[in-house]
Amino acid sequence: WLSGANALHAGDVPADAHAQAHLALDQLEAALKSVGGSLADLTKLTTCVIDRGYRTAVYRAIAERVQTDARPVSTGLVVAGLCDPSLVVQIDAEAWIGEGRRNIRPYDYDDWFGQGFAWHGSMVLVTPDEFFVRGQTGGALDHSGQPVTGRTPDAARQLAHDGLANLRQLLEEAGGGLEDVARINVYLADRRHRAAIYPEIGAAFGDIHPCSTGVVTTAFAREDIVWEIDVIAPRRKDGASHRRHRKYHSATARYGTEVQPLDCKFCMSVQAGGRIVLRGQTGMALDEQLVGPGDVVAQTEQAMDNVAQLLAEAGAGFGDVVKAVVYVTEGDFVGPVNRTLTARFGADLPALTTVVVKGLASPELLMEIDITAMTPAGSGRPRRVN
Repeated sequence: WLSGANALHAGDVPADAHAQAHLALDQLEAALKSVGGSLADLTKLTTCVIDRGYRTAVYRAIAERVQTDARPVSTGLVVAGLCDPSLVVQIDAEAWIGEGRRNIRPYDYDDWFGQGFAWHGSMVLVTPDEFFVRGQTGGALDHSGQPVTGRTPDAARQLAHDGLANLRQLLEEAGGGLEDVARINVYLADRRHRAAIYPEIGAAFGDIHPCSTGVVTTAFAREDIVWEIDVIAPRRKDGASHRRHRKYHSATARYGTEVQPLDCKFCMSVQAGGRIVLRGQTGMALDEQLVGPGDVVAQTEQAMDNVAQLLAEAGAGFGDVVKAVVYVTEGDFVGPVNRTLTARFGADLPALTTVVVKGLASPELLMEIDITAMTPAGSGRPRRVN
């Protein structure tokens, strides 16, 4: 598990997106080398840029550094900001160091969707432990584009339906299924599309009950994209199902100060072998009461109280957390939130990524944190490097 990589470690941050991307890749490469790996071990890249216009320079840098045979899957987001105003790009990466990786539906393009850069990727990358899936938007699996255009609720609903069908097909082609999904991360360009998209998610997943995190982002890789879904999908071993705790129906769940009419079955935590994956935690207490309206520090403390309780119920604690991804709705929140997290984690600070987003599930929510942990029974105590 790797922290989000950017150019801050270089001291003087260049304004050029291509140079910043190379510095981020330097950071990733150094981290991987410190544990016996390399950029060839990358499995998934989530690139966050503050303007879509930076994508060409950023992806050219990635293509220059990442070996063609690695073919990581990717998700590209345009976000409201990063952890420092000088940054224009951040790369969040996942990697697998070892044998047994397979690429499903590999592809090679000299000019990826007319965006001015070559790209060599795959739709799914399979390791012995996990399915890594390219973010799905509803675009056709043959890369011919999206079947519908527009930003209406009906268009969003159709794109969600198609994207979820593609997700199911890709997982099945890789030897898995939606039952392997522990958490979904749903990115929308417009919060109003939640009412159109989430019922499609509920219909696709049925009684599976994944964890869920919902983020409103500024934009996506292309203008015609209105949503994107990422998944964490640890492979089920020996036919054993993932264990899903604190199941709930979203139609009766409170988001901020209101109940939203979403027809989905979710849960608060998933145990998949030795891995624990939590629903994104916010200032909503586990009894669905909002703590700290307008106070991002109080909401962060409550989110971490929730994390502590959910981990304890799964037999784990802060020392078992390997990755935290933090979403905040204002750039000014980055410092207070990260200071609070640092104090709560103490010496057990995990790999950490912070992103500024346009919004969360409701306007009252000011921050959200995604947590992944590994239990001692799963792989021993996490080893923290750099």
